[in-house]
Amino acid sequence: MTVPAGKTLQFWTEPEGAAAPTSLGLVQAGQTVDLPATMLPAVESRQLFEITLEPEGGSPIGRPTGPILFVGRTVRVS
Repeated sequence: MTVPAGKTLQFWTEPEGAAAPTSLGLVQAGQTVDLPATMLPAVESRQLFEITLEPEGGSPIGRPTGPILFVGRTVRVS
């Protein structure tokens, strides 16, 4: 994926039922991201993870403002 000039990718998570998502930071296209568990709110079943396209430097309002490019949810593995 090519990120347009003046834009950046931002990684978010939101447990099911949460009032708002939490930013996990800016990410680079095509690079692996390792997140220590201490950076995450408690990980729950069906927790949302998404990457949005934001202005350079990230969302100016602390929640996603741009389009959602990728989305996933946690699932319980038995």
